[in-house]
Amino acid sequence: MQSWDKLPLEQNPAGATQRQWVGQPGERPADNKTAEAAESCIGDLHDPRRWGLSAEAISTVGERLYEFWLRFRDCFTTRTRDTSANAYNYLRGQLTMDNERNFANMARNMTGDDGQALQHFMSNSPWAGQAVFGQIQAEIKATAALAQGSTLILDESADEKAGTHNAGASRQYNGRMGKVDVCRVDTCLTYANGGRWAMVDGELVLPEEWCGAACAQTRQVLGIPPDRTFETKIALGFKMVKRVKATGVPCDLLACDAL
Repeated sequence: MQSWDKLPLEQNPAGATQRQWVGQPGERPADNKTAEAAESCIGDLHDPRRWGLSAEAISTVGERLYEFWLRFRDCFTTRTRDTSANAYNYLRGQLTMDNERNFANMARNMTGDDGQALQHFMSNSPWAGQAVFGQIQAEIKATAALAQGSTLILDESADEKAGTHNAGASRQYNGRMGKVDVCRVDTCLTYANGGRWAMVDGELVLPEEWCGAACAQTRQVLGIPPDRTFETKIALGFKMVKRVKATGVPCDLLACDAL
């Protein structure tokens, strides 16, 4: 797991390093031209100056992203098929597109096709999220600097949905929106140490109404495991904590709010 906070920062003409000045009026550089340039790039998400980075700092980001993906490539291959290129294109789309990141638009921007292959990869291909989490956990354990001072953070994350045809979607509390609405909710377990963090496990919250006989066919169509039963968020979280600790991921503290 790499630390991206080691990238060199923008230097002013006098050679002094500027930290966290973009968008913070109280910490602007003294040089008027530099300050004006900073203000002009506030609206451009792709301008490195917006984030306090030099052009040199991001000159190898593409290559480093590719190297990062290579470490996870085997998580998206089977004995007969290699669909890992779709994983790379999905990652690129999420990181480089400002909005409208649906399958069709991602494919149009990344590969020039209609997005059907990407949608099939995300919806039907037999790759497992637990394999991705396993690789993340392995990299944490292999990094000596992360052996101490680590915290596991248990929280939930909700995404609003247009209808209840998505797995787990129902009228429930959406903490991000601050109201009850149609959404799906996931419990997420995040690892943090200093300025580094990574999600190390996650579980879909399956509402109680989804677990009855009336939804049996829907669960089968959506690929929800037949042995999946209703569990509270805190029960799912406790299961994830035990699962991650069993792999040997270091943890000194566990933090969570109301679930």
